[in-house]
Amino acid sequence: MNLNLTRHPWKKNALRRLILSFICILLPLYILSMIIYNWGIRTLQDEISKSMISQVSGYFSGLEEEFRRIQTLQYDVLSDDNLNALGAIPDSLNDIEKMQSILRLQQRLNAIRNSSTYIKDVYAYIPAIQKNVSALTISSFNQKEFEKLRNIPLTLDSQVMNVDGSMYLSAVYPFSTPSSKRGPLFIVAIELSKEKLEEHLKLMINSPDEGLIFNSSQFVITTSHDAAFDKEISAHMSTNANIGNAQKLVIHDKHYLAVYTSSDFFGAVLSKYVPENAVFQPLQKYRSWFLLLAAVALIIIVIYSLYVYKYIHKPLDKLVKAFRKIEHGDFDVRIEHAINDEFQYIYKRFNVMLGNLKSLIDQVYKQQILTQKAELKQLQSQINPHFLYNNLFILSTMARLGDYENLEQFTNQLGEYFQFVTRNSSDEVPLWKEVNHAKVYAEIQTMRFSNRLRVEFDDLPDNIGHVMVPRLILQPIIENAFEHGLERKPEKGILRVRLLKFGNEIQMIVEDNGEELNGERIASLKEALSNQEGLEMTGILNIHQRIRLKFGHTSGLFVERSEWGGMKATIVIDHTNGGGGV
Repeated sequence: MNLNLTRHPWKKNALRRLILSFICILLPLYILSMIIYNWGIRTLQDEISKSMISQVSGYFSGLEEEFRRIQTLQYDVLSDDNLNALGAIPDSLNDIEKMQSILRLQQRLNAIRNSSTYIKDVYAYIPAIQKNVSALTISSFNQKEFEKLRNIPLTLDSQVMNVDGSMYLSAVYPFSTPSSKRGPLFIVAIELSKEKLEEHLKLMINSPDEGLIFNSSQFVITTSHDAAFDKEISAHMSTNANIGNAQKLVIHDKHYLAVYTSSDFFGAVLSKYVPENAVFQPLQKYRSWFLLLAAVALIIIVIYSLYVYKYIHKPLDKLVKAFRKIEHGDFDVRIEHAINDEFQYIYKRFNVMLGNLKSLIDQVYKQQILTQKAELKQLQSQINPHFLYNNLFILSTMARLGDYENLEQFTNQLGEYFQFVTRNSSDEVPLWKEVNHAKVYAEIQTMRFSNRLRVEFDDLPDNIGHVMVPRLILQPIIENAFEHGLERKPEKGILRVRLLKFGNEIQMIVEDNGEELNGERIASLKEALSNQEGLEMTGILNIHQRIRLKFGHTSGLFVERSEWGGMKATIVIDHTNGGGGV
């Protein structure tokens, strides 16, 4: 079909709309840019906070590890032979041996002192020889210092103690309480350098406005020289500190980003604070640009939205409403469009298509439906002569033998059966009627086969008896089981009819233990039902087609080998939407 601009003027507007579409492509880019900007700001804040937390935590962990190493060296000295000899059995040594032991002990203490820059000096207080031996000097025993170190309370919160303004790690051997009558043999104390600790804290500072505070119940070490400021930081730290997370705080009208981490070994909290402006101020200049872009993007959105609503949404809505009318069977709908654009062309082609579709339905679809209904009427009106002759023979036999009780029951069943079969006023019946008709047929066959057959027939599950189904879909399956499976079985014939419900799916299963249908025949039946062609048993194929026409392609008739060796036929009805065809 040749659709040139002369015949279809709506194409003249295509270029204009295409250009506008390209302009509107910028809108998502603007939105994406704003999202990326805000995401970048948040990410940078998070990364800076994480970096500060990692830095402070890493430093504190390293410091704690270093002090634990120092403490381990301190405890090792407690088992030193020279120290134990001087503290426990000094009388066994002469003066020369004592001096040699003191010098060897001093060498070991000096080795500990030189092992870390945080150690100012290492002392061994030995009452037995009335000496204080340090890494640097040997002096007379200082009873006052000895008592202070001895009386340091034992605590698990802090290993580093404050003695007269100095930091100590103290180890008493053997451990004794202040009330003990027998005092310790000696005390090994390591004096730590506050100055070195402060120097190492300053290494973590990148600008003069930053700071760190090492705060414990025993001492405070800070990189700042503003006591009032340090006091406020410490107060905030003691009341609002969220250990392991970044905090925003305002001190002296200045905004700071602070992080805190704690240590049980020191019984202290290490905090670092950084001015927010120093971190985020360079990013603020971009905010005005993004606000401008946001305003421009908003204006474009409004203009384009109005355009889309008028020239695209409303015409599409009219087209959708027309399709919905068709779905409800209204094929007389027509739609018009005043503007000479693409939708005018679509509407015209829609109207032409609808006319063709209506004609096609009248000429083909309705004719096929009428033909199928005529064939169905013919099948429903057929009465199997063989079945009729057999039942008349049974009636004659009952009358001849005087079995009037069974004769009355049998005639009532035959009446119900033929009444249902010959009723042509409706193509569909409630499921309970269809099941009841099949049950009557099975009971008739049970009386016919007498002791050769056992029939098991389930009750219909609740809440599905009202479902409308095509007439005569279950009874012909049972009839087929008798004719091709149980007719020639001399004894112990079994026919089982199960009625199951799984959600919106109904299953009617008919299976027998007949031996006439082999595996090849059942396979050919399955193939024929799948392809819906080449099947001699037109009644079964008719059932399959009618079920699928009513309930869709997920429903139908399916056959397979029964667990008893005969055939298992399953009618599947998916009444999710109440039927509706393929």
